[in-house]
Amino acid sequence: MLDTKRLGIKLASLRKRAGYTQEKLADMLRISPQAISKWENGHALPETSLLPVLAQLFGCMIDDIFMPAYSFDERIEQKKGDALEYQAEYIADQILQRIEGKTMKNNDRGLDDDTIIAAISGAHPNIGHCEVVRGKTMKTGRYTSTNVTVTAPQTECKLIERVYAKDDAELRNCCLVRDYTLAAPQIYHIDMGKRIILAEDLNENYVQGFHFNEDTDNGVFVRENHGALLSAAAKFHAAFWEQGAAFERIGLDWRLENRENLLAHINGMEKDYNKYRADEESGKIPKVWNIFENHIDITKLDHFQTALDFLRGEYVELIEKRFNTSKNITIIHGDLHPGNTFISKASDRAVKLIDMQGVRIGLCTEDLAMLLALHIEPEKQAALPLLDGYYRRLCESVDGYPHDMFLNDYKISVAENMFFPLRLINRGIFDFSMRDRAIQAFETFVLDEKYH
Repeated sequence: MLDTKRLGIKLASLRKRAGYTQEKLADMLRISPQAISKWENGHALPETSLLPVLAQLFGCMIDDIFMPAYSFDERIEQKKGDALEYQAEYIADQILQRIEGKTMKNNDRGLDDDTIIAAISGAHPNIGHCEVVRGKTMKTGRYTSTNVTVTAPQTECKLIERVYAKDDAELRNCCLVRDYTLAAPQIYHIDMGKRIILAEDLNENYVQGFHFNEDTDNGVFVRENHGALLSAAAKFHAAFWEQGAAFERIGLDWRLENRENLLAHINGMEKDYNKYRADEESGKIPKVWNIFENHIDITKLDHFQTALDFLRGEYVELIEKRFNTSKNITIIHGDLHPGNTFISKASDRAVKLIDMQGVRIGLCTEDLAMLLALHIEPEKQAALPLLDGYYRRLCESVDGYPHDMFLNDYKISVAENMFFPLRLINRGIFDFSMRDRAIQAFETFVLDEKYH
C-alpha cells in the first residue's frame, strides 16, 4: 500500500522543483488549492487520471511520483519536526544526487544564446536581432528542462531546452521521429554528444489531450476532437509503415525477436494476473481507493486467462508471419495515452505527440488499444467509428493491409493491454476504472465474436 504521507512530501518536492505554488498548480489542474494541500499533507491522493498531467507538469515519469520519498536517505525520518519545505528540498536533492551522481547545473550544461539563436534562424531566416530569456527550470532524474523564450521585433518563439543526465532512449527516438514525420513538437536543435534537445513549447497554442474533467472548456474541446487524435496516430504509423531503414535504426523489441521471447513475455503477464487475482480473492485489494470504487464481478477475472490463451494462439503466430518479414508492421509511440497528445487550438486541429521514450516497432493497433480501450472508448459500438476513421486515414498512404487483419490486430492489442492496469494495481495504483474499461473492451471486441 502507498504511504500517503511520504507521497505527499514527494509531491510537494516535485511541485517546488517545477516552480509552482499550490495555487498555480491547482489553477492549471482546475481543482482547489485545498486539494493540493491535502495531497501534500498525506490526507488524500491525486486522481489516477491526473497522474499523466502531473508527470508532464513536473517533467518526470509517473513512476517517479510514486517512488517512496525517503527511499534514498532514512535520516529524513529523524527530521519530521522540520518544515515541509526543508524536507521536500532535501529529499529532492538526495534523489537527484543518487540517480545522477551529482546535481546537474543547467547553466554549464545547456546551450549558449548564440546556438539557440542560430537554431531558431533556420526556421525564421529573417528573425533579425534576438534576445534569449530563460525561465523556470525543472529537474528530474532523467533530465533538466528549461523554458526558453527567444524574442525579436516581429516574432517570439517559446521553446523547451531539455538536458539529459545520461544517454536516453528518447534522444535517439526524437531523431528518428524528426526524420520521418511532423507528429512531434518541432525540434530546432539536437546535440547527441551533450544530450540536449531544443524543441517548441506546445503549452500556449495547444490543448493537452487528457480529459480528467470533461465539463471544462478544455475537456469539451478534447472530447470533440478524438477523431483528430486517431487521424494523427494514422499519419504517424503511415510514415513508418514497413520502413526497413527505420526498423534497422531502432531494432526489434526483445519480445518480438522470436516465439520463445514472446511466450516468456506472456508468461510474465500471467504472473501479474495470478498475483492480482490472489490479492483480490483474499481481500488485499481495497474496495475504495481515492475516488475509485472496486465493484469487480469476480467471475470476470476469468477473462484474463482467456486473454492469455488468445494471445498464445494469435499473437505468437505473428512472429514469423509479420515481424520476421517486416510485413504490415510499423513504429509505434508505445505510450499513447491522452496525456501524451497535444491538439492545436488552430482550425487545422493538428496533433503533436510527446514523450518518445517508448517508441518501438509493433502493431499499429497497440497504440490504438492504449488510447481507446484503456482511456477514450472501450465499448465496441462506440469505438468502431473511431477505428474506421483511423483505418481510412491510414489507407490513404498504406496498401495491402486488409480491414479484417486490422480488426484482428486490434483484438490482439486489446487482449495484451488488459494486463497494464493489473501491473499498476500490483504496484499500489488502484485504477479500477481502467481495469474495468479493459475488461469491457475485451468482452465487446473479443468475447462477443468468439462465443456468439
